[in-house]
Amino acid sequence: MSLLARNSRVPQCFACIRQVLGNDLSLPLSPFRTQVRGKKKIRLPTTINVKLLRDVRGYGRRGSIVPVAPGRMRNIWYPSKRAEYMTDAQLKTMPDVVIERDFTFGMEQSTEDQANGQEDPVNIQIKLLSADKATQLIETYVPEHLEFYRPFISTSETEAAESLPSRRSSSVAEDPAESPEPLPKPQSIAIYGSVSTADIVAKIKALMTLKGDSAESVEAARVVLNPEDIRIEREDGLQVGEERDRIKTLGNFTIYILVKGGEVIRRIVKVKAQE
Repeated sequence: MSLLARNSRVPQCFACIRQVLGNDLSLPLSPFRTQVRGKKKIRLPTTINVKLLRDVRGYGRRGSIVPVAPGRMRNIWYPSKRAEYMTDAQLKTMPDVVIERDFTFGMEQSTEDQANGQEDPVNIQIKLLSADKATQLIETYVPEHLEFYRPFISTSETEAAESLPSRRSSSVAEDPAESPEPLPKPQSIAIYGSVSTADIVAKIKALMTLKGDSAESVEAARVVLNPEDIRIEREDGLQVGEERDRIKTLGNFTIYILVKGGEVIRRIVKVKAQE
């Protein structure tokens, strides 16, 4: 009979089950209810108390106990030995100590200096070379020919222009009675990019700084030269599409280096095809 006896703890009817589930039949049919609670948010301390091992601007003097962010202490101050950690047991032994950050520490003197205009002046002494000396150094270190290499643009028009003089000369030889006409000037071969006055100045400066550590080479490095001091001579004048400070074709070009207060220096720039 005891085996057939029903357990009084288990609900025996639908009404008892509804009462146990709190009128919510969507929950599983279980005589036990589980209470679900959310995670408790533990607030971590935003600052910790540390003892300064040296004067820190904006915090305090050496030996002061100040609050500081844990990340600053862990990543900056403790590795650089600016401060050390203080435990609660150590703080209890110092009941009279004031834990406070001094925001004005180290800033009062700098503010007074700025107000009184007592900033330390920076003495910069630049001794420029004379015009005659700069001219002499450029003539010594810069060779007569400056070579630049650029890839050229190969087009059918360029090839036709190069082959035109040979066809004209062959026709004249076949019929000498005809009066020869002046041959057209072959077109210049264009290049990718250009050779600018800034490129020329950079090359000149590089040549004047590759002569060792002698006193004369040190003076050569002090020569002041700007792209505006370079003039490019063009025999036929400035053509359409050309710029005054750029060379866009292969060939030899005369340039003039204008030394301020000195003589004009003439050099040849050779723009060659890059293989």
